[in-house]
Amino acid sequence: MTVYALAVIDTNTEVYYLQSPGALFDDEGPWKQDNSYTVVHIHTQVPDMTGFRQTSYYKDGTWKSREWKGDYYTWSGDTESWSFNSSKFWTEVRQLRDTKLYSCDWTQLDDCKLSITKKGEWTEYRQGLRDIPADNADTKELDKIIWPTQPS
Repeated sequence: MTVYALAVIDTNTEVYYLQSPGALFDDEGPWKQDNSYTVVHIHTQVPDMTGFRQTSYYKDGTWKSREWKGDYYTWSGDTESWSFNSSKFWTEVRQLRDTKLYSCDWTQLDDCKLSITKKGEWTEYRQGLRDIPADNADTKELDKIIWPTQPS
């Protein structure tokens, strides 16, 4: 039987590593580099390697399908379900927020040439950025975050 790809499966049933055709393949079974992983040969074509990793998992000797939930979800092979990874999500939101804050730090300097009114607008904008986590506490998607409007 033709082997089209090789998958290294972690203990959580997920594809840890996916090797494309044209390479030498390890034998199926425990992975030589780390015995806690398992090598599985894939006997069908895998045209979209990323999509395969996101929507496929290997459990009880069988490839199974799952719906891809996104980067902020963690897969559980035991329950065969996704759970929202709040820490990962909010880390990214805070990084985006901090970049926005950093880009307008200059507006708060004593030697800034902005009028008092404009400086106040920037102060309010910056406070709105700091309030992002509290104001969007139930949000689970980056494109659903409500960002304050930057002053002109």
